[in-house]
Amino acid sequence: MSTHKVKLLASSLRARTAKFNLAWIQQHLAWIVIAAPMALLIVYLVIFSQPRYMSESKVAVKRPSDIEGASLNVGLLLGASNPSSAEDSLYLKEYINSADMLRVLDKQLNFHDAWSKSGLDFIYHLPKNTTSEQFLNYYRDRVSVVFDDKTGLLTIQTQGFNPQFAQRFNQAVLKESERFINELSHSIARDQLNFAEDELRQARARLDKSKAELLAYQNKNNILDPEASATAATSLVMTLQGKKVELEAELRNLLTYLREDAPQVISTRNAVKALQAQIDAEQSKITAPDGKQLNSMAADFDEIKARVTFDTEIYSMAIKAIEKTRLETARKLKVLSVISSPQLPEESSFPNSGYLLASWLLVCCLLFGTIKLLLAVIEDHKD
Repeated sequence: MSTHKVKLLASSLRARTAKFNLAWIQQHLAWIVIAAPMALLIVYLVIFSQPRYMSESKVAVKRPSDIEGASLNVGLLLGASNPSSAEDSLYLKEYINSADMLRVLDKQLNFHDAWSKSGLDFIYHLPKNTTSEQFLNYYRDRVSVVFDDKTGLLTIQTQGFNPQFAQRFNQAVLKESERFINELSHSIARDQLNFAEDELRQARARLDKSKAELLAYQNKNNILDPEASATAATSLVMTLQGKKVELEAELRNLLTYLREDAPQVISTRNAVKALQAQIDAEQSKITAPDGKQLNSMAADFDEIKARVTFDTEIYSMAIKAIEKTRLETARKLKVLSVISSPQLPEESSFPNSGYLLASWLLVCCLLFGTIKLLLAVIEDHKD
């Protein structure tokens, strides 16, 4: 037999084999693409699948300012959520899906022990030697957080292989979420109050220092108010000068009809000299060059007193500021309002057998139609 005949025979054999395989595939395509996958799914649902229960709760992040008239706007009147509350809700959503929340909840609920009790359900079983990333992804598949931007509500759904765990899971999420919201707002409030209290302490220290300086100055100079003393001394000098003018006028009158050595003239002249001595003494207290003059003391005293007045105003402003800060922080504190508390589920939510079977059948039928069309195109090209 020649080489050419061998090649023709091999080619004919391959063509017959391909034709047989294609005919066999066309004959059993429905069993391969539809019946077998559906049978596998039914076997899984009947024998292997473990029922999973779901507990649901609804919460909202609120603050007192959300209900004040001043915070109303067109968006709120149209049913939109408050922007600040929406932002806090989104923060909470991210925290619930975070590894930090997982660590806190794992200490309370022991997820590895709870989620390993999946029976024969190999698909939803949590392996013991799982990595932290796989553990986090598994956790995120067991908890669902949906934010409604119209109502501002967060819907939290948790899953478990038994109703009690699903409920405890949801309750633990709510408890930790409340702690997170409180800490988020209280930490800001504490920072603001600490700053205001530090300012108040500094203002009080400055006021105490200036008051001590004022008292030390008064004790050192043995005077209560140099300015008042200077005013009183000036008034006294003016009074004495008035009396002196009167006596001088009387003296000139006496000299019109009496001699210089007359007793009345001598007495009046002595009185004028005594008044002048007293005037000089009083004026020396006001403007004496020995450093104890009242005008210089009054200037120093006014400067110290001005510092005391300024520090007193600063201290008063600090007290008002800390009270205002307390009111503002109290108004801005956030609370987690539980709209719907987690209930104990009585029926399993997963697996949804009817939905899975219908969806799987639809996929298999689409795949069957696609393969059928491809086989028809192949046959047309062969012909």
